[in-house]
Amino acid sequence: MKSSLILVLLLLAHAIAVSAQIAGNPENWCREGFFTRDSTEFKIGIIKKAGNSRAYFHNDDGEGCPGAASCKSKAYIINNDKVVVNREYGRFSCVWFSPVRGRPTIGWIETADLVWVKTPLTAGLSPWLGKWGYAENSISFTNNKLPGFLNVTGSAFWKGVGDNIHVGELDGRFEAKNGLLNYSDGDSEYDCKASMRLIGDFLIVTDNLNCGGVNVSFSGVYLKKKSWK
Repeated sequence: MKSSLILVLLLLAHAIAVSAQIAGNPENWCREGFFTRDSTEFKIGIIKKAGNSRAYFHNDDGEGCPGAASCKSKAYIINNDKVVVNREYGRFSCVWFSPVRGRPTIGWIETADLVWVKTPLTAGLSPWLGKWGYAENSISFTNNKLPGFLNVTGSAFWKGVGDNIHVGELDGRFEAKNGLLNYSDGDSEYDCKASMRLIGDFLIVTDNLNCGGVNVSFSGVYLKKKSWK
């Protein structure tokens, strides 16, 4: 009886972990476009790999991936690199690595190569202030006269073939509390809505895909651009 109860609890735990993922997506997917939507709980990890300092990414688009030897990619990160983790799958963690320059790398890294960083709740508004960027998207926060509120502005782009460019914008005043800010242009399901959360040095944004033209999204992991004016 006891062993049966343990089995049931394990199955329930697995079901809960998978339920955080977007319905319909394969469990082994770890991809940029779904990263901030695949979870509501994020962690920060630092690469700490004994011996060889390279922690290689593993792909999700082959048989047996990410665990099969053929899934190991040429991309890697090194000791002390910091990543955002959205979930775990077997012995791997789905991570987002943002370099100082260039596009991020998203993929599976062995969880054993990570040391978790404690991230207390963000206190006050100061950590929000400034301009944040991900790819060609940007979001800025400035002080508002209303206590506890921030002015939020942003722009996002999607570039197709030739001169086919779609844009999106954010503009409003919203309360930021305990590291979370919920942006909304209105009450309709078709209005732009986005959740923004500060975790350590990262701004994690998830929108509802209604914040601009077709294929435009603010969803992603942003870094503060200290050198931007």
